[in-house]
Amino acid sequence: MNKLKILSGLLLLSSVSLFSQQVDSLFSLYMESDKGKRIALANEIAQTVYDLQCTDTLYQLTAEISDQLSDAIVYELVACHAMYITVDYALSNQYTLQAALLYEALEDTLSTDIMYGNMANNYLRMGQYEQGIELLLRCYELEVKMEDMEGISFTLNSLGVAYSRWGETQTAIEYFRRALEVEAPLNRPMQYAIRLASLAKEYMTLGEYEEALSFIQEALSYDEKITRKEREERIALHLTVLGDIYVEMDSLSQASRCYDQAIGTFISNKQNNRLAEIYFSMGKLSIKQKNFERAIDLLEQSVAISEVLQMRQLLYDSYRLLYEVSREKQSATQTLIYLERYKVLGDSLFQEATREDLAEFRVRYDTQQKELEIVRQQAEIDKHRNRQYLYIGGLVIAGVLLVLFIYIIRLRNKRNRALAEINATKDKFFSIISHDLKNPAIAQRDALQQLITYAGKWEADSLAQYYEELLKSADGQVELLYNLLNWAQVQTGRMPYVPTEFDLVAELRSDIALIKNMAERKGIVLETRMPESAVITGDRNMLVTVVRNLLTNAVKFTDKGGRITLEIKPDEEDGYTISVADTGRGMRREEVEGLFRIDRQRSRMGTAGEPGSGLGLIVCKELVEKHGGMLRVESEVGKGSEFLFAVRKERN
Repeated sequence: MNKLKILSGLLLLSSVSLFSQQVDSLFSLYMESDKGKRIALANEIAQTVYDLQCTDTLYQLTAEISDQLSDAIVYELVACHAMYITVDYALSNQYTLQAALLYEALEDTLSTDIMYGNMANNYLRMGQYEQGIELLLRCYELEVKMEDMEGISFTLNSLGVAYSRWGETQTAIEYFRRALEVEAPLNRPMQYAIRLASLAKEYMTLGEYEEALSFIQEALSYDEKITRKEREERIALHLTVLGDIYVEMDSLSQASRCYDQAIGTFISNKQNNRLAEIYFSMGKLSIKQKNFERAIDLLEQSVAISEVLQMRQLLYDSYRLLYEVSREKQSATQTLIYLERYKVLGDSLFQEATREDLAEFRVRYDTQQKELEIVRQQAEIDKHRNRQYLYIGGLVIAGVLLVLFIYIIRLRNKRNRALAEINATKDKFFSIISHDLKNPAIAQRDALQQLITYAGKWEADSLAQYYEELLKSADGQVELLYNLLNWAQVQTGRMPYVPTEFDLVAELRSDIALIKNMAERKGIVLETRMPESAVITGDRNMLVTVVRNLLTNAVKFTDKGGRITLEIKPDEEDGYTISVADTGRGMRREEVEGLFRIDRQRSRMGTAGEPGSGLGLIVCKELVEKHGGMLRVESEVGKGSEFLFAVRKERN
């Protein structure tokens, strides 16, 4: 395929995108209309989205359908349109979340699972792997509950893909192997071949090429059992993987034959995303063949398609190879151009690569300076070699400089490690601010704009739902702000520790009443097991903050119908043990291990979509440690979590 054919394909995509703008107009009319007109508009949206091949299902809505189900289907359809046509993954996720919440309210577990899966895939496409993995784990819980083995196989495979893109190869292999075990008895040759090909890619990443060849060849044997059209597509995909393995093994002629067989299928089926990937692979092959002009041409074709389809990772990899090729050709102008394009991407992978390049340039510069210094010192030694006392003095000075240099290097390395840790904490802190604080604010602004625009047209029930969502978002922001302020005060030493004797039970009563109301609104039972009084020695504000945060967190991550227990009981160490236990979703061992580390902390949504940064638990841990205690966690996936710590009794 030449550049003219690529341009034609991209123009076709643009024309489809222009045609699809009517979906946005229909959706606006749907939201403004009464029920009598909404059904007709919903069916028109369904037909248009189906014609654009965004979905395989043509929905036919009737007047008997409920408003909630109608809205859920329409949100799902416009989300598919945003995903496949306008390629706006963030907008797609906004619509998909609305559909998921509506399906969840209708107790349609299967549709809810599908919506969360679509959101997860969008996050992966945007490079937001943590959010994608969190949603996939929620899908896995729903599928286990439904005993949906096909869904479990798909989700385990998707988790493998997510960890693979995140660079966690060993974890990806574990999930792919689990998906293969679940898939084996289902008798689905195509899906089984997909799992095998995924394992082949990961073993290729590890450099275990014989193992990778074994898996991809087995995948190709399963491809022969698939129906004709699907068989051609799968064989082409797996031949591409086989070609990639041969490239890594330096079997270049075999790799070339694999790519030549595969590319025809992608062209005839107009699979632009696959074309972008195979052009990239063929570009790598041309680099190994020292055919740099062909490599540049192929990689630029990959870039052209990747930019339209927003394939950010592939775009980054293509620019990386173009940069390396131009540097190999010693083309300063092209090298600068590709470096500049690197900067435009602005993602974390690019930033890391740029830092490495800058570090390399810096090392070269320092080395040159040191070499010049050595030459200068040697010249001085040669000039004054007949003067023995200067020669001895020079040796002494050189020795002192060497010791000083070694000391400086060690000091610098120690300082760099400390700075790296500080930067990791700072980056996560700003990530929490930019993501968890910014996104709800933007959502509130957009929602308020909608209310202003359509306040006179929407029904009271719709307005009430918007107000409730706005209040929930605002509550999350207030909680995050309090946690940020508390964390900052602890880190800077500005939160005074003022221990006094006080009754913890009496101090908690007002907070317990508020949180019990919060739990009841969510359909959760809050139970307390406390003595009439518990007089302790500690900072009143800090300890009340800890218990309040733990209770709020338990409500956030407990499903409707769950139970939360606050227990305060005397212990054997002349003090009290305070525990907060819930029957919520629980956590995996690796989640518990990273729970109190801000550099490993990630945002988690509550069971009703409540935002959560994880910062509140870190504040709790540090406040408990101020009292000489330790915050312990016991958790099991699907069975809930328990947080415990101990405080002293009143001292005589």
